[in-house]
Amino acid sequence: DIVYFDQPENNTGALCTRLATEASDVQGATGVRIGTMLQNISNLGVGIILAFIYGWSLTLIMLAFVPFMILAGFLQTYLLTGIADKDKKVLEEAGKIAVESISNIRTVAQLTKEQYFGDEYCKILDVCFNFLSRL
Repeated sequence: DIVYFDQPENNTGALCTRLATEASDVQGATGVRIGTMLQNISNLGVGIILAFIYGWSLTLIMLAFVPFMILAGFLQTYLLTGIADKDKKVLEEAGKIAVESISNIRTVAQLTKEQYFGDEYCKILDVCFNFLSRL
């Protein structure tokens, strides 16, 4: 449908950037993450069993703090997900400028706007860099 590509969030540059990032997101979710998650769960289980064997009283005190550690982990994941979403939008905008200027390079060259598009691209990436460097 032609109308889909007329929307600003679905132009060529945004789609190229989205395809590049979402493919790696899917691969990361299905590949190494599942193995790491299973390894961490088994390490936790074996660690708790060994802790009960060698010092049950200290283990009970330690288990009282596990909910706080889980809450801190969820909070960290929530905050990092929000940062990743903002970063993704900025990178889509930069990708849009790059793809459109490269695909229309003859027009850009005839108008002598190479420096302009390069500066716009760098300006958008500087916003992303400054935001991430404050973390």
